[in-house]
Amino acid sequence: MKKLLSGIFVAAALLLGGALFINAEDVDAATLLRVYNPNSGEHHYTANTNERNHLVKVGWRNEGTAWETPAKGAAVYRLYNPNNGGDHHYTVNANEKNHLVKVGWRYEGISWQSGGSVPVYRLYNPNAKTGTHHYTLHEYEKNNLVRVGWRYEGIGFYSTKASTGGGGSSSSGVTPKKVDVNITGLGGVEQGVSGSYRLLYSNKPFDQASLGGNATVDFSADVAMSGNKSDYEMQFVIAGNGKACGQVGVGLHYQAGSDANFAQGRINTTNINFPSNSGVYGQQYYSVNTNAPRIANGQSVKLRVKYFSSGYMQTFVNNSLVGQYKTSLIPGSNAYILHFNTNTPIKVRNLKVLKNGADVTTKGKPSFSSTSYDTSNGAVSGAY
Repeated sequence: MKKLLSGIFVAAALLLGGALFINAEDVDAATLLRVYNPNSGEHHYTANTNERNHLVKVGWRNEGTAWETPAKGAAVYRLYNPNNGGDHHYTVNANEKNHLVKVGWRYEGISWQSGGSVPVYRLYNPNAKTGTHHYTLHEYEKNNLVRVGWRYEGIGFYSTKASTGGGGSSSSGVTPKKVDVNITGLGGVEQGVSGSYRLLYSNKPFDQASLGGNATVDFSADVAMSGNKSDYEMQFVIAGNGKACGQVGVGLHYQAGSDANFAQGRINTTNINFPSNSGVYGQQYYSVNTNAPRIANGQSVKLRVKYFSSGYMQTFVNNSLVGQYKTSLIPGSNAYILHFNTNTPIKVRNLKVLKNGADVTTKGKPSFSSTSYDTSNGAVSGAY
């Protein structure tokens, strides 16, 4: 994620060598397209379909669409730095554009127009060398990044509306698939219910809400998952503790295949949302977040799941927000059940449980007996 009122994500020219020049002085209203470079971790935004298709052809990942741009508005200038890993920078500031050209950047024309009533927030990561800026339409994502060390730099652009097609927390447009057929019971209780199913989404849009203050339950740990099977996973879950209680969380899942919409062929990040009393005919779902931080086999990542009394869940990977959804859990006599389960070797370290901001890791009934576990099958749980 990239540079000020300008930057936007990418090293397109890392692969293109800066050769794909965009001359868009007569830019029309457009949908911005988003692609991701798995080698550099950068995102790139463009209104040029040919450019997007070329990048995908040479190894970038298509992440759908970002936001809508108007036919008339402030010109967004695009520049390329041939001396810094192929970074691109986008700005509506002509003075900034001219300064960058003076110090060696190449001016590549107008990429799109900034205009409309929807602000696109700009943030800067002072600790990154590439992908230093990030843009988001979502205030909750902006606030979370500021909490973990990013600097908020104001509104970078304006949009006519959020796109419904992909990147970040927008829908990819992929039709949800029915999964867990004939086993889904009320609120996450698995039982043989004929005709039941859960839905599997790709990048289901986040539910927008401003979630300040302490979560009712906040469950985190450093987790490393490894496996050599064609299908293996681990789940990190907060569950209610009553009838049709519900459960929410985040899972790491490897599934062989080549469907990029559901991140097959690599470890993916999946949100789990089975609201209490949600029924058995599709209201429960998983959502694969193809834009979540990449995870290698055996790599330790920090997973975190929060549940708020307002009835929202949040999930994080390495402090990056990867899910925010409306839900509900029913507490029981010991309030909530927390567990991680797996069918493959995992290492769990630095387990922490907070209730309303207070550390209760060792105070559950039962509590987790340790803050570190190595296990390869089944579940480890605590009640709080």
